[in-house]
Amino acid sequence: MSFQKLKPVLFFLGITALFAALSLAYFSPVLKGFELPQMDNTHAIGMAQELNEHEAATGESAHWTNSMFGGMPAYQIKGDSSANIFSKLNRFFRVGLPYHTAAILFLYLLGFYVLLRSMKTGRWLAILGAVAFAFGSYNIIIIIAGHITKAYAIALMGPVIAGILYTLNRNRWVGAFFTAVALGAHLAYNHVQITYYLFLLVLVLMISRFIYAWIDGHLSDFMKKAAVLVAAAVLAILPNLPHLLPTYEYGKFSIRGPSELESSSKEGETDAGLDRDYAFSWSYGKAETLTLLVPNVMGGASQAISQSPRAMKDVAPRFREVVGGQSQYWGSKPFTSGPVYVGALICFFFVLSLFFYKGREKWWLVAATVLSILLAWGKNLEWFNYFMFDVFPLYNKFRTVEMTLVIATFTIPLLSMLGLKKVLDNPALIREQSGKYLAAFGLTGGLALLLYLIPDFFFNFMSDQEVAALARQKQSMPNQAAAIDEIIRNMKSARIGLLKADAIRSFFFILLGSGSMWLYATNRLSKKYLLPGLALLVIIDLWAVDKRYLSGDDFVAPRQMNQQFQKSKADKEILQDRDAYYRVFSIYRNPFTEVGTSYYHKSIGGYHGAKLRIYQDVIDFYLQKNWQTLMGHFRNGGGPGEAEEMLADMPVLNMLNTKYIIYHPGQSPLMNPHNYGDAWFVNDVKTVSSAQEELAGLGNVDLQKTAILRQDRVGEWGSYQNAQKGGSISLTSYAPDHLKYEINAPGEKLTVFSDIYYPKGWNAYIDGEQVEIKRVNYTLRAIMVPVGEHKVEFRFEPQSVSTANTMAYAGGILVVIFGLYLIWIYRTKLFGKE
Repeated sequence: MSFQKLKPVLFFLGITALFAALSLAYFSPVLKGFELPQMDNTHAIGMAQELNEHEAATGESAHWTNSMFGGMPAYQIKGDSSANIFSKLNRFFRVGLPYHTAAILFLYLLGFYVLLRSMKTGRWLAILGAVAFAFGSYNIIIIIAGHITKAYAIALMGPVIAGILYTLNRNRWVGAFFTAVALGAHLAYNHVQITYYLFLLVLVLMISRFIYAWIDGHLSDFMKKAAVLVAAAVLAILPNLPHLLPTYEYGKFSIRGPSELESSSKEGETDAGLDRDYAFSWSYGKAETLTLLVPNVMGGASQAISQSPRAMKDVAPRFREVVGGQSQYWGSKPFTSGPVYVGALICFFFVLSLFFYKGREKWWLVAATVLSILLAWGKNLEWFNYFMFDVFPLYNKFRTVEMTLVIATFTIPLLSMLGLKKVLDNPALIREQSGKYLAAFGLTGGLALLLYLIPDFFFNFMSDQEVAALARQKQSMPNQAAAIDEIIRNMKSARIGLLKADAIRSFFFILLGSGSMWLYATNRLSKKYLLPGLALLVIIDLWAVDKRYLSGDDFVAPRQMNQQFQKSKADKEILQDRDAYYRVFSIYRNPFTEVGTSYYHKSIGGYHGAKLRIYQDVIDFYLQKNWQTLMGHFRNGGGPGEAEEMLADMPVLNMLNTKYIIYHPGQSPLMNPHNYGDAWFVNDVKTVSSAQEELAGLGNVDLQKTAILRQDRVGEWGSYQNAQKGGSISLTSYAPDHLKYEINAPGEKLTVFSDIYYPKGWNAYIDGEQVEIKRVNYTLRAIMVPVGEHKVEFRFEPQSVSTANTMAYAGGILVVIFGLYLIWIYRTKLFGKE
């Protein structure tokens, strides 16, 4: 291979090294061995601990865990990627950089650089665009939050679009292979919500290209290329089926699927998917969209005003304590980790592109940007978003609609670079159409300046919730009305100070960038200085804002990281119990949003965004009340003795084998003498006609003697009745996905197990013969055990997993064959003469 052919490869390796160095520079504490605490990563560790321990002990992956919510499939907690060729490729693409930090930023940079180079931009412009995309505040904030798979999925959006455009614009087969690999790598990170937004982006792109093909009379050629892309998508999906297929199957039974409770759907809502209020909780405010240009329009993150010295300067001394404790953020969301900021100069380039760029990529990028913003507004644009939620396929499966802004944070820098390329290639455009250039400056820099000069003309700097709360306070304490008004005035002054500081900051970045381009257009600044200068301005701008939310101060020593799951006194005492299988209910904090209990025990609670629907119903109707009742008892000075008596009237906790209650980590746990154990015989069956009756029956039926069974599931058990006493049930072996019992039944006995029912994978065997599992008590498993001594096993053997693994191996082989075929076809171009 000649040096001339090797030169682009060497330059690409140099760029790769530059991006790796930049990533390590931002996350420099990792070079000293420090680690970054990340909330969602901490959650993931707690959720997966039982699975990790099982794999370490046996070498086998379990697809079920009992560590939270009484038990649930583990597909979205810790998947088995051994059959997925793309998971192996992803390890290669990370080039050994730290997985939770620098590797993410590296792939942000590299992925967007590859996209821009595939669109024939120059190297410096591609570097500028990569920096603009990678350091957008949202992409950094999700790293500190621990949304690791989300970040990687976003990083690989660029290569996927690059492959699609290469297929449509240049070589369909090379483009299809690149698309298959990029999309496969993206899917391997298993963040379905980001994949869905990528699908929306691709949909807008393909509709745009279809229209152009129709106008140009090239519809046949477009359809052929579209068919090739569909085939590429299939190749990408096949190796990823081990997590996609079981997740799709599980989704029907999770809170993202339909509820059996007819009354659970509110008027005007669908009966499948998330609750509308829950899905739209994090809706971006319309005015909040200005954070794309000025980060602190709405105050920034939900942190105390006292943490910003700049804001506190505008607060009167006597109000500093009360105002300092208020949140900087005053937008429409419950709280936020920070704004979505794409960069002041990037916003200027984007508006500039609207005026000067006429290429075919313009309109799909504009349309996708607008769609992204409209969707992010959520409940703040009800007529549009409620329609999308109710009608558009699968849209109601996802929460946190502000996340759709990942599309805008992708399309804005991309269109910006395309427009910038147009102007750089033809600087006369700026001189000849100076009115448009000034308009772009006025719509961005001018707006930032107005926000600085007259901020209270645009906003009142108080959230609706704050206004309502303070109004109630004034009404209840009329003698303090004047003081409350002063507090409000000082809160507004502090928040105005935050906005003004960022508004003038954005103005000057736009002034410097636009001024540099004017000098270039008038032949007073060389291009070789302009692009590095613009790149420097962009990185200074974004780096400084990012450091507000993720800085070196956020890193801790490994010793501190290891203290995330310190054993409490209660944990240590519970772990002395040699019983293989029981559950723990932690009530001193919200048990349904924590994972500390799951790390050491089988928890009644837990943390997961897609728990089983039937378990969520039980939480809503019983467990939430049980928690509040018990915690209220202890907070009011009640003792363990009285609490023990209260547990007798909490049959749902007892049927779930809740053996211990942790009411204070520093105290001995409360042992529950009323729990029913691993399994128990019942005397008869109560049949009910609806899900509501079945759920209600848990509170008024003696569940130790009677099993509640819905009429449509009764079958041959309808006439069951056996009050014989005696017999025994003993758990002899425990694994998350394999339970063994020895049962001695006094006659044929209906046996209820304290395990969560899930129809897609659990099989029961009596003496090696498979028997039917029925769902009883709304959420538990039951089998009929014949008279006498028997060995009973429950095994989680989901057919979807074995089928998906087979198809994944086949898909991986097809990808390799496709790649080798292309190497053979283009061997001369790649390696020179034969």
